[in-house]
Amino acid sequence: MNGMKKVLFASIAFLAASAVFAQAKAPLTVIASEGPAQVILSGKLIGIANPRIVVQIAPGKYELIVRKGGLPEFRQSIVLPASGLTVNAQLGGAAPLPPPVVVKPTFTLTVTSNAPNSQVTVNGTVIGSAPANASVEAGNYKVDVTAPGYQGYSTTVSVNGNATVAANLQPTSFRLTVNANVTGAEISLNGIKAGNSPLSVDLSPGSYNLKVSAPGYQDYLAPISMNGPQNVSVNLTPMTASATVKVPAAILNRDAKNPESLVELYVDGVKQNALTVTVNAGTHRFRIVSGGLSVEAQAVLEAGKAYTIEPSFALGIR
Repeated sequence: MNGMKKVLFASIAFLAASAVFAQAKAPLTVIASEGPAQVILSGKLIGIANPRIVVQIAPGKYELIVRKGGLPEFRQSIVLPASGLTVNAQLGGAAPLPPPVVVKPTFTLTVTSNAPNSQVTVNGTVIGSAPANASVEAGNYKVDVTAPGYQGYSTTVSVNGNATVAANLQPTSFRLTVNANVTGAEISLNGIKAGNSPLSVDLSPGSYNLKVSAPGYQDYLAPISMNGPQNVSVNLTPMTASATVKVPAAILNRDAKNPESLVELYVDGVKQNALTVTVNAGTHRFRIVSGGLSVEAQAVLEAGKAYTIEPSFALGIR
């Protein structure tokens, strides 16, 4: 007879537990201070806590009883949320009962960055180098990202599920590289000497006036906008011009020995030692003398150009 009662009691308990589990949606964890102890939910035995039991039941309001022979039973009204609940059942009332612990869902907040060596901070706490992940509850979070050589990035994100923040940091400086055809040419930015060619310098974003100068060359002036890395190649123009006397072979006296040596060149009244001269840009008077003949002309020479002076000789018979 007692065996049949035990079987009947076990069957009833199993059917009761099955009816509850049929609606399983949220975890209920019961921890008894003394085990094993019966766990009864709204009049139905759902299992034995020894000392812990976890069951999946439908969210809602329940009357919880935890019972162990010889000890005062634990009673409490609970509200089971969808995220779950943990109840510490102190049997016998020897210690104050802690409130039920609601298990809040957590989500993954991922932060990426376009800048190398970026550090990520969430609500003032450093979580690591980007890409970085943080496990957070639902709510609003302040995300800060910093990196050497870049402006800081800050935003507020509302988390209701897994979320990603893609931080696009702007550089605090850009690299300017200047090369000139004259090594050692002086380079100035906004009137202040920055160095000599070739030059590489980091500049803050903005506009600058670039000047490249070298002795004997015209200054190079240009505005530049530093909104990214810049490479500037400068070709300085000499401030001088060259001129070469080329006597046509048809008018040379081939009977003379080395007839070219008999030709003399004067520039602005000064005899030159060769038939090729370098002069400052501007207006000059050239005169060619050979024996008893002389011819001269005036010309404006531009800087950086090479000129040919070619005398002509013709006979006119009347």
